Amino acid sequence: MNTRHIVFTKRAFNAIVTETIDRDPLETGGVFIGYILDNGIWIVVETIPPGIETTNRRAYFEYDTKFINYLSNVIARQYKGNLQVLGLWHRHPGSMDTFSSTDDGTNVTFAKANPLGAISGLINWDPKMRLTMYHVDSQCHYTKTDWSVDDGMIPENLLALRFTDPSGLPVSGCSAETEFDDKLPVTEDRK
Repeated sequence: MNTRHIVFTKRAFNAIVTETIDRDPLETGGVFIGYILDNGIWIVVETIPPGIETTNRRAYFEYDTKFINYLSNVIARQYKGNLQVLGLWHRHPGSMDTFSSTDDGTNVTFAKANPLGAISGLINWDPKMRLTMYHVDSQCHYTKTDWSVDDGMIPENLLALRFTDPSGLPVSGCSAETEFDDKLPVTEDRK
């Protein structure tokens, strides 16, 4: 299946922009969770921040893997659908809009976790902030992919939250707890 288009929710897109602004001029990043539709559209519902214990330098960045694994699962559980890890993004210094060999290794790790590969984004700020999105397969082949920000393009059922009414709260020992047995495999702890 081809990755035809990537659609960000306004919330997910804003998370990328604000994280980049907050860490300027250092590198930073995040993890995408959402859905892959049968028609080749990838929907980024949420962007998970990089964590508290990150390494942020002008030309190097490292995620807090324990934090993003934890938060990815917490946020995914808020939705009725089965959100999955789609990929990641990070900022590069200046106009460097190609992936480094370290980036290639990280992208391949994400791509091998899903038979459909992964998506990966690069933010550059030269002087205006810009996002370039790619699809990456398990062989580390990159395909530049168009993207947009549009909550209206996303089917409502994919954005439905699990708990919206106090009368629907789970009861201890009932099936609501077992719904959370599956964990999103975001990354391995490399520290």
